[in-house]
Amino acid sequence: MDFMITTATEADGPQIQSITASTGVFNQEEVDSVGVMWTEYLTLGSDDSGYHFLAYRDGDRVLGFAIYGPRELTDRVFDLYWIAVDPTAQCKGVGRNLLTASEEAVRAMGGRMLIAETSGTPYYEPARKFYFAMGYENEAMIKDFYTPGDDLMIFIKRI
Repeated sequence: MDFMITTATEADGPQIQSITASTGVFNQEEVDSVGVMWTEYLTLGSDDSGYHFLAYRDGDRVLGFAIYGPRELTDRVFDLYWIAVDPTAQCKGVGRNLLTASEEAVRAMGGRMLIAETSGTPYYEPARKFYFAMGYENEAMIKDFYTPGDDLMIFIKRI
């Protein structure tokens, strides 16, 4: 097996979209938003789009991806927009390695903080546990942010 994390290439697009849809966590609007980010990334490049895509791969197969980028109007703060792992590869270190690689890339770009936002519903409990396990702090919560009963949970890590 040839596992590696690289900058995503144009050929990775269909697999990235497939992973987003297959997790069973994201609604269609969320799945579509990854497609929009991907198109901007391909059309404008990382610097102009603000989206940096990493792919965790086993040979030609993408097992997971992460999207991060600088947060506008801040001093070296970055957002982790997405991290998703193919259901067949979950709980095997793919997400952990992708998040670590994203943090290292942000650090190399001079970043000082990475923000990850997620839902407060029980369905997203595994995501919240993942961020805690990776050393993130739950910095804030906005009640009823997404919909009534669905809070926004904001996690940060100073890097």
